[in-house]
Amino acid sequence: MNATIQRRTSSFSNPREMCYGSRSDSSNTDTEIMNSIAIDVGENTANNSMLSPNYDNAKSIHRESSFASLVSEKAQQTLIQARTPAEIAASFYQDMSWNLLRGLGVSILTFLVGVHGPKAWVLPLMGGLTWRPIPYQVTAAGDVLLDLQLANELIPKTEVTFPSHRLWFLSLWAPIIIVSIIGGIFPLVASTFPNNNPLHNIHGGICTILTAIGISEFVTQVFKFIVGRLRPNFYAMCGFDKATLACTNGEEMEMEARMSFPSGHSSLSYCGMMALVLFFIGRAGLGRVGKQYSLVRYKFSVLLSFVPLLFSFWCATSRLVDNWHHPSDIIAGSILGVVSACIAYHIWYPHVLAVHAGIPLSVVQLSREETSVTGPNFMLLDKQISLPCLNRQIGMASGRLRSGSLSREPFQ
Repeated sequence: MNATIQRRTSSFSNPREMCYGSRSDSSNTDTEIMNSIAIDVGENTANNSMLSPNYDNAKSIHRESSFASLVSEKAQQTLIQARTPAEIAASFYQDMSWNLLRGLGVSILTFLVGVHGPKAWVLPLMGGLTWRPIPYQVTAAGDVLLDLQLANELIPKTEVTFPSHRLWFLSLWAPIIIVSIIGGIFPLVASTFPNNNPLHNIHGGICTILTAIGISEFVTQVFKFIVGRLRPNFYAMCGFDKATLACTNGEEMEMEARMSFPSGHSSLSYCGMMALVLFFIGRAGLGRVGKQYSLVRYKFSVLLSFVPLLFSFWCATSRLVDNWHHPSDIIAGSILGVVSACIAYHIWYPHVLAVHAGIPLSVVQLSREETSVTGPNFMLLDKQISLPCLNRQIGMASGRLRSGSLSREPFQ
């Protein structure tokens, strides 16, 4: 048998005795046989004896039809706790740790640097915005010809389809509220992760969104400064005067008219909504242990998970209607937002097809740290131990165990 770590249960009367907890996918007869095998690890190994099968092994997983049977007792208690605001607040106080506070602080710092850093620090270091010459042509008759692609009507910021305040609410605050409600009221509990409580779920969701938007905004603004592309409504926005051949609406408006690539509305909306989509797909969990609903239901869940991208598409295309961006600006901004969300999600969560999909990495790491410590409640088996064949049935079960048809996985 392979080396593994097993938890010693409180029902053992002799501290030198232990029993194997097994994951059983076979018949109840094989389960009873293997759970009845006891090994005396004392000096006299010849005194192997049978223990009572009525012991409590909290890490044994029996695959039954109901989801509740697939989670440990402690995990089931986590599943039903923290349903009211008072219980959620109490769980926050009990489960808060320095690692969670540090992760939240880093994500908030990333968000603030991404939103305010480029204009405050990067732009002065660059020496200012890339200042492209104003495109016009003066004929021999004295007429001034303008680039028609830049001569579209100006729609003020307050009258566009998605003003800034509405965009920020739908791309930042709405996803944060959604992941907080879902993570707090319905914490995603897997069979071997009893620490997966509301605090970790809310923490992972908020950190993902803040980190994603911080990355997206930083890259978007820096590229705006570097490229300096003129907007489709450039002449109207900067107040171009054909007599003086210069802009008359001030330096601030002229700078705004020169930051078309990439689209900030597209990157921000796709970033926030793609983070939400990945959050939903992760919770659907195709590869996660314990998911037993039908493939049709899974496909339907994944399809619904992409619904938020409809808002992103609406927001991005509205910038064409409002004459604020070129089509290539919108495509580039959309790709930037999606990539930023994917990077941020995989900082705080496993990938969506992983066994632990949808479970914050803080929970996975915490569980690994807890189970990697061997103390008085654990015993390490690092040598192969021969089990006596008490009868024909035990011998057959042992053979199946070695061949892998009766799986026994290490304690996690």
